[in-house]
Amino acid sequence: MMKINSIKKIGRRVMALVILTLSVTNYGCNKFLDQKPADSLTRDQFFQNETDANAAMVGVYDALQGCVTQFLNWGEFRGDLVTATIQSTTNYPYYESFSPDATTNISIASDWTAVYKMIGRANIVIESVPGIVNLDRNFTQQKSDAIVGQARFLRALGYFYLVRAFKDVPLILSASSSDDVTFRVPKSSSSVVLDQIEADLSFAANVVPVQYSSVQQTRGFASKGAVYATLTDVYLWRAKYQQAVDASQKVLDNSLYSLVSGASWFSLFAQKNTSESIFEVQFDYKISENNSLRGVSGNFTVNPVLTNYYNIEQDVVRGLNNTYVNAGSFVFWKYSGLSVNGTTNISRPTDDPDFIIYRLADIMLLRAEALSHLDVPQKQEAINLLNQIRSRAGIATYVGIDGTVDGTLIESYILKERAMELAMEGKRWFDLVREATNDNNPDLLITAVSLGRTVGERALIRSRIIDPRSWYLPILSTELNRNPLLVQNPYYL
Repeated sequence: MMKINSIKKIGRRVMALVILTLSVTNYGCNKFLDQKPADSLTRDQFFQNETDANAAMVGVYDALQGCVTQFLNWGEFRGDLVTATIQSTTNYPYYESFSPDATTNISIASDWTAVYKMIGRANIVIESVPGIVNLDRNFTQQKSDAIVGQARFLRALGYFYLVRAFKDVPLILSASSSDDVTFRVPKSSSSVVLDQIEADLSFAANVVPVQYSSVQQTRGFASKGAVYATLTDVYLWRAKYQQAVDASQKVLDNSLYSLVSGASWFSLFAQKNTSESIFEVQFDYKISENNSLRGVSGNFTVNPVLTNYYNIEQDVVRGLNNTYVNAGSFVFWKYSGLSVNGTTNISRPTDDPDFIIYRLADIMLLRAEALSHLDVPQKQEAINLLNQIRSRAGIATYVGIDGTVDGTLIESYILKERAMELAMEGKRWFDLVREATNDNNPDLLITAVSLGRTVGERALIRSRIIDPRSWYLPILSTELNRNPLLVQNPYYL
């Protein structure tokens, strides 16, 4: 299998019709193997052996790297834990743009191009790799399934972000004739898309490995733990609580994953690929793999909602000089820092922080949320899981409550804990939408987001989010113009 730290991004040039110029480590030695077919090479001619399959799969991971900014945007910046440094369509779209009559100047917020590019590359792998089994006697059906499983995992992940951000989206499952996905298909309902996500993840769960040959690969490639973590999230989004519990148990039972200590909490971000990491998008400046996470998170300061949580709980493990630092104002530190000690915090000198999509604490809290909707014993386990996370952070555990309490109370504790544990990791907005939707309680989101804005902003913000249809992004006018079969999302008509 190819090594992530030897994948050298050298652009997104198209090889023939669909194949990218990739540099992939030859897994038998330490030399780079460049795959450069002639321009006349067709897709069928390219996919001839195991090396070609691995090269194409690297292209899907390469495209995943290009998605992380939008993953963070969609999951965090409409929530209540951040304050935009400049009120603009870029930094806080709800403030100026997200009204029914303003859907053209929001390209940064609603641009889905990178995600569909990843989906397009995944579709090529899914469609083309199985045929190699008949051409390369060393490329077994098991190897083919494992690579296709990785591609189906990444396709599912891309669609899961899309359906949470836009709700109904075009569902494209066949390979296009170029590196760019053909957008001229109508939207599919979110339920149809989510059914396909579940199908892709169920396939992947059966064929991808538990681990790879290195820690970096195990945390950076599609593994069984990554698949079951995503299934947990998907099932919870769909209010399939018992299924979410079952999927999360697969993660908790996996000995590869353990919580780092409270003293080492910031190592999750500074050191990369810790024992707590389940799936994170890998970057390495030494091979020109960079991202804009430092700059993007720097467009926001820490909202008083979040600092109040840390201060009230006296949370020094995750609060000041960990999740954020005081640099004249409170700024987020997870993508910008290498160390924390309160006096000489060391900044990351390069633009290559990893983007953690799932880690164990996240899945434990998602499991707790699912359990809170079940019976008394399950609610008790939810409280126990919540207290495990709090104990790691060195803050008081919840005492005097047990599984007989109302599940909505436990949910409120979990939502707060997820804010303190996962702030600026692209989770908060999705958490608010999920709980408000599943509990049929739109006021949960409306109140949280409104209270996260200044008094002068609250009436305007509330007017923009009081309709749950506004919780999903508008489709860019450029996409509507390109694809006459697309219809704008209902709130923006």
